[in-house]
Amino acid sequence: MPLINHGPGPNQAPKDTGPLVDQGIPSPEEPSPQIYQKVKMDQRVLAGFFLRLVAYLIDLVLANSLAGVFTTFLGSDGPLKTILSSLVFLAYFVLSTGLGHGQSLGKMILGLKVIKTNGESLTWTDILVREGACRYILKKIPLLYLLVLFTEEKQHLGDLICDTLVIKEAYEDDLFYKENYVYPNYQTSYIKNN
Repeated sequence: MPLINHGPGPNQAPKDTGPLVDQGIPSPEEPSPQIYQKVKMDQRVLAGFFLRLVAYLIDLVLANSLAGVFTTFLGSDGPLKTILSSLVFLAYFVLSTGLGHGQSLGKMILGLKVIKTNGESLTWTDILVREGACRYILKKIPLLYLLVLFTEEKQHLGDLICDTLVIKEAYEDDLFYKENYVYPNYQTSYIKNN
């Protein structure tokens, strides 16, 4: 009569069946990888040119107002006033986007948000490059904003460099999901014939 044994006895060596992975069965000790998958990008999720333009105009008014407050004591126009005004302008975008978790005040008002294309959080490096360096270039060459009209995912220079998107915040939870693949716990049964 065959006995079902759930493992070797105290004086028995386990039967070598080779690694479970070679048989196409994942090992129970194998860690569960976290995989981010992007749901099919729908054009209604992406913030278009005109929506982004309105958000930018709101931010522009706020940034220039702050720059005016900080530069009023300098009197007439000069190189120091221009430099300080530019620094305040860029600091507004960097700090509001960073502290707002991807949303400047203009984006908050319109319900827009900057996200990474892979679903990860924005880093301060991303924000400094996108809102600092690229915003400076875009301020000097405003025609580069028109890239939003011609790129598939409605990205401007900063988005292309930093691999970011501007989306309508209401759709953010639908864009990415995290799935854990959990391997079942396989136990090998040995059948012993007497």
